[in-house]
Amino acid sequence: MVHHLHLPKPGRLSTITAGILVCYAFLPFMQIPARVLAFPFFGILVSLQLNFYNLISLITAVMAAAGMDWILFDHPHRKDQYLLPHLILPALTAGAIGFPLGLLKPGVAWWIILGLGSLLVVLVLLSEYISLEPTDIRYPLALMVLSGTSYSLLLILSIALRSAGIRLYLLLFLLPVIYAFFSLRILNFRLGGRWRFEWSAVITLVVTQILIALYYWPLSPVRFGLLLLGPAYAMIGIAASLEENPDPRNVYLEPLIVMAILWILAVFIG
Repeated sequence: MVHHLHLPKPGRLSTITAGILVCYAFLPFMQIPARVLAFPFFGILVSLQLNFYNLISLITAVMAAAGMDWILFDHPHRKDQYLLPHLILPALTAGAIGFPLGLLKPGVAWWIILGLGSLLVVLVLLSEYISLEPTDIRYPLALMVLSGTSYSLLLILSIALRSAGIRLYLLLFLLPVIYAFFSLRILNFRLGGRWRFEWSAVITLVVTQILIALYYWPLSPVRFGLLLLGPAYAMIGIAASLEENPDPRNVYLEPLIVMAILWILAVFIG
């Protein structure tokens, strides 16, 4: 088997990363009052608070998605592959950086998060580029980065939406869609490019039921995110293991242990 070691053009990668970094670096120097956007949705008045951090997160997400498409444009093995799944994770990663930056005041911790966030964006862009070619010897490492980032974003987005204090109907409109995409994408990583929509549908349905139950508990955002992520991780792991090895004796232990660890963390640090 011939192994490939393709990398994106450095100029394109650096341009995208620098653009995202500059957008966030200007945040401490710009103060714009928050605005409330209210609109009717199927007879229900929806009220959203918009601030400058939200706008920058949206801009950087669009930049990351467009940049990923630009990077993949001349990939030697692109052929006629559908690129949309490769654009969503970089967009969410770039946009999620704005959540902690919006909570912290400018200081050492703020700049550390900015630096680490930028590094994570670079790793995700590189990993998505590598994942387009399964024969690349770095393919397993790239999938580890993408899977780990996906689980981290699930936790961050769950915490962020819980912190926002939005109503249940809005939470049900957003979080199940997010979990459906990530479960489908992680299974795609684990199963060598196969799309298992039936597993994703089952996982999303179960997570939605747990979400409804947890919503009415007096839980902190961190505890809520950990309690929701645990079953999602376990079900994704079990589904992938059943596809790879149908023997049920070898598929449950690791996912259930991780779920237990996440729930224990929720008890002690939530």
